[in-house]
Amino acid sequence: MIYRIINVFDNKRRKQILEQSKIFMEDSEAFEDGKFFPGRQTRNNLHHRIPFAASFERRIGKFTGLNLAVINSWANWTNGNKRDIAWHSHPYPYTGVYYLKTFPFFSNGTLFREKFVKAPQNSLLLFPGDMEHTAPSSPLRVDRYTLAMEFEIR
Repeated sequence: MIYRIINVFDNKRRKQILEQSKIFMEDSEAFEDGKFFPGRQTRNNLHHRIPFAASFERRIGKFTGLNLAVINSWANWTNGNKRDIAWHSHPYPYTGVYYLKTFPFFSNGTLFREKFVKAPQNSLLLFPGDMEHTAPSSPLRVDRYTLAMEFEIR
């Protein structure tokens, strides 16, 4: 099941998380483990640098009834380039994608193997970690910032 939670934060908090995340973004060559990721990305400990985990955990709990804990989190930047299609899944029970900044007509959601799920800016998609997904491509080079999170069940 895929949950879509809209209007997660007020606009001021969303922009604050976006600007703070940009400080920690790196190119893929910067990672020593040899893992490829599209665009730019932070390390997977962003919730230790920016306090947002508890807010997501509470919001998810209210909306879904799930008691989840953020284990890893990182921000991503992509611009819709087809070369940045990177199908993947996660080894945790749940994965979340929070849409920090999107363009209203392109890149506003996540592409799953079975379907594309739209998600507006300031919304969160929560889904089982084993679902293969990727950032979508778009015909225009538009900046897309997301915050990815891996969750364990408490």
